[in-house]
Amino acid sequence: MHNSSLEQVVEPDNAVALITASRRYQIASESLQLGMFIAELDRPWLDTPFLLQGFLADSQVEIDTLRKCCSYVYVDLEMSIPAVADAIRRAEMRGDEAPAPPKQPAKVVATAAPAAPAAPTPVERRGVRSGAGRVYKTRADVRISSDTRQRFRDLVRQSADSGRDDGPGLLARTVAWLRGLRGNEAEQGATGERDRASRDAIRGWLPNDIKLQTYEEQHSLEQELPRARTAFSRSEDVLKAVITDVRAGRVPQVEEVAGAVDDMVTSMIDNPDALLWVGRLRDEDVSTYNHGVKVALYLIALGRQLGFPKHDLGLLGMIGMLADVGKIRLPRALLDKPGMLTSSEYGLIKEHVRLGIDALREAGELPTEVELGIAQHHERLDGSGYPNGLKGNRISIYGRMAAIADSFAALITPRAYANPSAPQDALMNLYEWTGSSFHEPLVEQFVQAVGVFPVGSLVELSSGEVAIVVAHNRVRRLEPRVLVLTWPDKAQLPEPIERDLLSSSGSGSGRLRIVRGLPSGSYGLKVRDYYLSGIARANAAPG
Repeated sequence: MHNSSLEQVVEPDNAVALITASRRYQIASESLQLGMFIAELDRPWLDTPFLLQGFLADSQVEIDTLRKCCSYVYVDLEMSIPAVADAIRRAEMRGDEAPAPPKQPAKVVATAAPAAPAAPTPVERRGVRSGAGRVYKTRADVRISSDTRQRFRDLVRQSADSGRDDGPGLLARTVAWLRGLRGNEAEQGATGERDRASRDAIRGWLPNDIKLQTYEEQHSLEQELPRARTAFSRSEDVLKAVITDVRAGRVPQVEEVAGAVDDMVTSMIDNPDALLWVGRLRDEDVSTYNHGVKVALYLIALGRQLGFPKHDLGLLGMIGMLADVGKIRLPRALLDKPGMLTSSEYGLIKEHVRLGIDALREAGELPTEVELGIAQHHERLDGSGYPNGLKGNRISIYGRMAAIADSFAALITPRAYANPSAPQDALMNLYEWTGSSFHEPLVEQFVQAVGVFPVGSLVELSSGEVAIVVAHNRVRRLEPRVLVLTWPDKAQLPEPIERDLLSSSGSGSGRLRIVRGLPSGSYGLKVRDYYLSGIARANAAPG
């Protein structure tokens, strides 16, 4: 079996051998100790004062803050103080109560965030139970629960087959690709019913004047790329000008944003892959204006998937573009701080929502939908968000959609204090946080909108080659068109080669397929390096 996060999603029972010595434990926040390395939280890092993604807890303030923010966290034993890690290992071997903290833990110095963990598996071994009834679960992954994996498996089935009849053997080939799955009519019917149920749940949140529609692609990827590139660049320029005005205390030219967004909407309607591809080229740029444009295009993609009319897609794009404008009125040193924010600093960060709306109102009244989306893009369903701690039904459809798009863009973008996630892992993270943070039906439709392996993402093929996803096949989205960048040993090819996995030779286990998603920058590959050279034209493997 390949060391593949997708194959582990669809084949959880075969992943036991992948447990390694680098053990991570799910630990209740009230049981945290000094000297533990906090690898992951039970919620997005951006929803907490901890900007450093992965840190060694070496102060009681950090422990107390974790207890306020989280119900549980994931602790990496290999990165923890040895005395703490050894005590937990001994307790697990005995199978008795959890270890007591060392009397005087050694003074520690915060380290850089750990390298991305090995491909996650869903296996959880026997827990270590404390005397108070709290469970320490041994985990090989740090983010994704078995329940989330099962739900993601269901969605993978749905994405693998759009339901169109394009020839005999479709279901058989899909099932062969998803080894370990047992597709049948009942499962396919249940999956379709789930998709209808999620859409119905979303419709209940839509304003009465939104009349949903269906979009068909009008242009090929190659035809749409020039317009998509122009639309993205114009949006960057316009948003940069708005940010410059806000920073200088001038009235921002918000009407220019609407024009730039309209260009993105038109391109996205005609072929969504082209604009998503261009957006992925900018992953190394973490400026506020770049982030805003990417949030906008993800919101437009989600709206297109749901069938929002063109006018409403424009409103979604404006939400994404303008949601973080208020950060320009915060001290730069605060935004770049690499460690935990103090209570007062975190309170100031939360003010960026109000500051942004105040700055934008200087240019005139904002559309109600746009102001709602901006005001609520950090609100969370369980009330843990900000600035108003809204819960459940009090969060509008615009706030719910903006929260998903903003979090996804943040997860896959490299940060000074955090490694990027592979897009597939980021999507599963969103799934993990449904119910507490995000609206599950919207997350499901977001996965459909951007794809299990989004356009522009790096992937590893079953041949060992690394490729970029350049376009989805709308019938079977797990078999996209890809641009192969490396040989099987990961050495870069002199020239990239395009392959359509839908028509690649072989069948069953011999069929060329994607085995896992990769974070941006894996193996030293930069997606942008392959953009200007164009999409290669070839049908056979190198050599």
